[in-house]
Parts: sequence; C-alpha cells; structure tokens
Amino acid sequence: MFPELRLVHGATQVVVSCHALAIVVGVAAGTIVAVRRAPAPAPVLAAVAAVVVAALAGAHALFRMLHGGPGRLWSGGLASSGGVAAGLVAAVVVARLARRPAAGILDAIAPAGLVALGIGRIGCFLAGCCYGRPTGLPWGVLLPALGAPPRHPLQLYSAAADLGLVVLLLRPRPDRPGVVFRRACIGFGCLRAGLEMLRDGGATDLLPGGAVTLAQAAALMLATTALVAGRACAAGGLRLWLSPRRRPLDGR
Repeated sequence: MFPELRLVHGATQVVVSCHALAIVVGVAAGTIVAVRRAPAPAPVLAAVAAVVVAALAGAHALFRMLHGGPGRLWSGGLASSGGVAAGLVAAVVVARLARRPAAGILDAIAPAGLVALGIGRIGCFLAGCCYGRPTGLPWGVLLPALGAPPRHPLQLYSAAADLGLVVLLLRPRPDRPGVVFRRACIGFGCLRAGLEMLRDGGATDLLPGGAVTLAQAAALMLATTALVAGRACAAGGLRLWLSPRRRPLDGR
C-alpha cells in the first residue's frame, strides 16, 4: 500500500519503512500510557524497555522458526504470538528482579501493549502484509502486490479492535490488582481469535489439519489461561502472581 517513506534532500535520500515507523510510534505511545498508569514509574519504565526488546526478539525468532530467512539479527518478518509470549515473560522477570508485584506492573503494561499493537497494525496495512480474505464489501481494498479481488482490511479491523479495547480498559480501575491485565488478555485473545477467521490463508500459519491458525490457537490459549486464573484468584485458591510482601508498586 505505502511500504516506504522516502525523504530527499539534495543528493541525499533516506528510506524509512512505514511498518517500522508505526512500531516506533506505537512503542512510544504505549510507553506514555504505561507510565501515566503507574503509581511508581521507574519499575514500569524498566519493564517496558525489557518488554519491547523481548517482544521484538520473540516475534522475529518465531517468524524465522516458521519461515526461515536470512541469518541477520533483525531480518525477516514478525510473528506477534512470539512477541506477546516473550513480552509477558520479560515483564514478570523484571517484576521479580525489582521485587515488585507482577500484577501491578502487568496492569500498567497490558493497555500499553495493546496501544503498540494497534498502531503497529496500521503499519501492517501500509506494508500490505497480514491481509484478509477476498470480500465484496464496499470497503474492501486492493493490494498492489496481489491485485484483484478486493480484500478485507483486516489490519485496520485489528487496529480498531485493539485500540477500542484500550478505551474500555482505561475506565476507572478495579480495586484488585491483576484484573486489568486479565481482562486485556481475555479481550485480546477473543478478538484475535475471531478476526483470524477473516485472514487469508496465504498470510497466516495453519496448524496441522488446517482448521485453526497458530495465532488463533495462541490467542485462545491466552484468553483461557487468563479466565481460569481469574476464577482461581476469586475463589482464593491462587495467590495473585505470588507478589512479594515488600516494596509494592505504589511505594507504600
């Protein structure tokens, strides 16, 4: 659609990937959201930095595992399932190292991650990747690399869903830590699993049997795990994230 932005000044030309630019903008916007939601910004900033590095590395690693590619570190595409998994692990590790409750940090980072994913999906649309199935709806788009027929602008559907979920999550905060994070996981998992049904088979990874995609299975697993954990916490059978007794997130 619009994969590159070319900046020309005299004999100098700079080419910027619109997808990469959207990721940078998304990370910056997500960082602002996370810091504004955190009573103590320092541990959340450390967690955001670790999550960004881990998520990009995990997304690249999973994509290369599935599709191969050049051996360079930041080459190839991104598989968001790997990024989400690696980012969650990084956030929990940082919380444990900082001796902070992981639930509080994840409550701040979950909406931030959805902001980054939503803006990043706009970059996917500009790059023409992660496209949807053919459609006869009036808002179908023609991808130059594929030609006719028009296709669902699935990337924009995903962006709208992620950012809409953020709006719901940023409403008055629940009293119990971890609730925002669990709601984010359940909402994102259900939305992603549903939207995958509109994704073209040539732009996704099908599991053996061809009925479910890798992203769909990962999303359903994320939502189910969050739902089960929430019920266990409500029943008192699970101590929320095994939070340390000292140095809570708000410093009290």
